[in-house]
Amino acid sequence: MEVLKRDEEDVSPRFSFQKNGSSLSCVVPPFLLSPQKSLYYNKLPEEPLNLTILKLDGSSFDIKVARNGTVAELKQAVESVFSHFPKTGTGKVSWSHVWGHFCLSYDERKLLTDSDLLGTYRIKDGDKVSSHSSYF
Repeated sequence: MEVLKRDEEDVSPRFSFQKNGSSLSCVVPPFLLSPQKSLYYNKLPEEPLNLTILKLDGSSFDIKVARNGTVAELKQAVESVFSHFPKTGTGKVSWSHVWGHFCLSYDERKLLTDSDLLGTYRIKDGDKVSSHSSYF
């Protein structure tokens, strides 16, 4: 295989194949030459987990979190539900205080380690996660 000369205006690579005195010249699309790009869509993005958070007062709210998310990402999803609260002053939520005194739990297991993957606890789409005092 040899690369043929091309016009300066033509930026498409052309290759020539020769066999038994016959030759064939063709243009090769650039995406076929780049190993970083794939023609195939290997994996569709995963749908997030839809979870219900059960509050201490018996009420609940729904959140979405990545299927391969961590406990920290679950907490961030909970915090985002309350993002309309003031960031400073009266009515400000101190999340370090909240997470210092309360925790989330699933199937009677406390979710205390922020780096734990949710899959560690076998949390599935549609499950309910409870809030509890950290001292129970």
